Amino acid sequence: MKATVKHIVKKVTLELIYDVVDERTKEIKEEIKSLQKKIDEVRSEYMNEFKAMRTDFSNEFKEMRSEYMNEFKAMRTDFSNEFKEVRSEYTNEFKAMRTEYKEDFKSINARIDQIHTRLDQIVHMLSDLKSR
Repeated sequence: MKATVKHIVKKVTLELIYDVVDERTKEIKEEIKSLQKKIDEVRSEYMNEFKAMRTDFSNEFKEMRSEYMNEFKAMRTDFSNEFKEVRSEYTNEFKAMRTEYKEDFKSINARIDQIHTRLDQIVHMLSDLKSR
């Protein structure tokens, strides 16, 4: 009978231990599932934050690029306008100088013509004097 009681106690003890181990295993598995869910939630939050940051950076980069392109276009327009102004000023200067030189050349040519006429008169007078 002792052996039977011992065997029954052993069996009950083993069953109790198995029940405790099974219960603790279930608790551990539930804790692991809970931790895994938390890990997944945190990972999901970080991924969402990362995506949001990436979108923000992308938008900021696009805005900055657009601003710089607009500034470059404005600068190009300004330089183009300044170049046109300078070109126009120099063109007008050259036209004025050309007109002045033409007038000076006309004056010089008229003077040369006068000198030729006088020289012709002097030569004619000299030839008259020589022939007399």
